[in-house]
Amino acid sequence: MFRKSIVTTLTAVLLLISGCGGAKVQEEAQGANESTNHEPIMLQAYAYAGALTQDDFEKYVAAPLKAKFPYITLEYVPNGKGTSPKELVTAGAMPDIIMTGLRQLINFQELDVPVDLRELAKKHKLDISQYRQDAISAITSYGTKGELYAVPFYVNFYAMLYNKDLFDRFSVPYPSDQMTWDEAKVLAAKLSRVQDGVTYNGMQPADTIDTFGLGLSVPFIDEQTGKAKVVTDEWKKVFEVAKEFNTIPGNEPKDAKNMYKAVDQFFKDKNIAMMPYFGTRLQVAAKSDAELGFNWDVVAFPSFKETPGKTAEVDAQVFALSKTSKYQDEAFKVIQYLTASEEIQSNFVKLGRALPSLKDEKLLKQFGEEYPVLKSKNVQSIFKSTTKTPHKTNKYDDLVRGKIKNAFAEHLNGLDINSALRKAEEEANKEIEALEKK
Repeated sequence: MFRKSIVTTLTAVLLLISGCGGAKVQEEAQGANESTNHEPIMLQAYAYAGALTQDDFEKYVAAPLKAKFPYITLEYVPNGKGTSPKELVTAGAMPDIIMTGLRQLINFQELDVPVDLRELAKKHKLDISQYRQDAISAITSYGTKGELYAVPFYVNFYAMLYNKDLFDRFSVPYPSDQMTWDEAKVLAAKLSRVQDGVTYNGMQPADTIDTFGLGLSVPFIDEQTGKAKVVTDEWKKVFEVAKEFNTIPGNEPKDAKNMYKAVDQFFKDKNIAMMPYFGTRLQVAAKSDAELGFNWDVVAFPSFKETPGKTAEVDAQVFALSKTSKYQDEAFKVIQYLTASEEIQSNFVKLGRALPSLKDEKLLKQFGEEYPVLKSKNVQSIFKSTTKTPHKTNKYDDLVRGKIKNAFAEHLNGLDINSALRKAEEEANKEIEALEKK
């Protein structure tokens, strides 16, 4: 009788636990069993344009993923000789997951690589509305019927770093948030000079054509004809604005064909006062602050007066899923975890290298926490501007972009705008025609 009473009491206690909190215990048990109930699998992640370095991948992606899904190993496959997208497709060796910059997603579409993720999102209950709408809208623009060929891993931002010491030395007021390019040009003119044999540039964008071209969302290819179309009023304006900055006395670039070297000049030579660029340079500044040897800060990326508060085209690092993957459900779970997990997103936000893919104010408040120096910087400026809708991308955008950069260099050296743009267009179309015949 006594033993029966004990059994009855224990049963009641267990039922109570099951009803009042045992659900959590059961859920944790199921989570622990998830790894034991699966055979170990190897997935590959292809690192294409703008993807993480292998070191960052191992630390911020592979390691936490292994903790979440112990049965999954994610291998890093870099883009390089023998591993271009076309070579991988030809060899039937495209990795399961593609990590790429948004604007390069078109390259994989042309090869019929990415899966439309809508059905898998429904199956695995991934709420697409939790992602930043500007990034999702940009991704869906790559389809014709609302296809979702990728989801955002993180969203890049634009910012303008400036050397406070140079502003102080030349008694020029610091730049402010929400400046227009016209206002930035006035500041640049006040700072540009040659003093004691040193040339000081008021402002050198790290990539002039992309800076202003993306700021106006100017297309490279005519959507109807599939040919380069750059002899347009929009591209003329890009050239005009870029030339205005690059012909300010004392602000001329060292090398018109390699303006991206302005990054080195800003950090190493310390002779550039303002540098508008992708926000990744903010992390570079914060990480190496002790070694830089100058005072710096950040303001919002300037905008054109026609679109105040708008920086440039939205840009993101995205994850796509290969149609040839033998483990599509597992690969999708990986993508879902990496892009929708607060833990993973928090890591990148704290580093100050990008904005989260998720619409979560809590995450934004963690921006740059990894670097104490950012507490004294104007990082809130990053959130004061919004991005622009991207132009319709084309697989030949990069080809045309290269021709335009060369044309601009020739324009700075004396060739008139119309001739420079016409030359770029003709050269691009000649190459496009040859490629189309292959």
